[in-house]
Amino acid sequence: MDGIFFYWLCWMIWVVVTFLMPKEKTRTMMAVWILLTLTSSNLYISVYNVEVSMAYVCVFLGSILYIKSLKPLSYHLFSAMTIMIGYSSILIWESIAPVWLFMPRLIIIPVLCVLLTLVLTKGLSSRLAISTLGLCGGELLYCILLTNLSMPDIVGELLFLDTLLIVLLLLGSIEIYQIGKNKFFLYLSKVIPKGR
Repeated sequence: MDGIFFYWLCWMIWVVVTFLMPKEKTRTMMAVWILLTLTSSNLYISVYNVEVSMAYVCVFLGSILYIKSLKPLSYHLFSAMTIMIGYSSILIWESIAPVWLFMPRLIIIPVLCVLLTLVLTKGLSSRLAISTLGLCGGELLYCILLTNLSMPDIVGELLFLDTLLIVLLLLGSIEIYQIGKNKFFLYLSKVIPKGR
């Protein structure tokens, strides 16, 4: 059932942003962005005989605005382009030889994208920005390639949104794990006396 991860994770992220983040302009913008993405998830527009999801447009524009604020911009754009090429290559490989998927699509593709993101950048904000922009760009590139082969596909369908939210969930979970691990070892270093 496509879209179930997208809806659940978006609502969870919206609750965290709305109720747990400090009251600032950033919180309001993120909450509006998430709600706009949720409400437009079933709306599609046609651009040159290609169906484009309005949720995809919201995520793509939001990721461009987000990555614009990061420094150095050229490195983040290069990293996003690397993820874009990797994601579209995985999709092309999946459509040509679907046998290689020895695990479900919603596990193997996000894990590969997260591993690529972890190699390219440090810091949660950079990872979220380049993975979001890279996956959106990869989806667009893949659909343009299919359209050129007279096999039009929907840009940003619910399966893509599921994949994107699973990638973001994995990146957030890794960050929480790293913070917890650092706090645990800091606590241990204070509790356990150092040897002489």
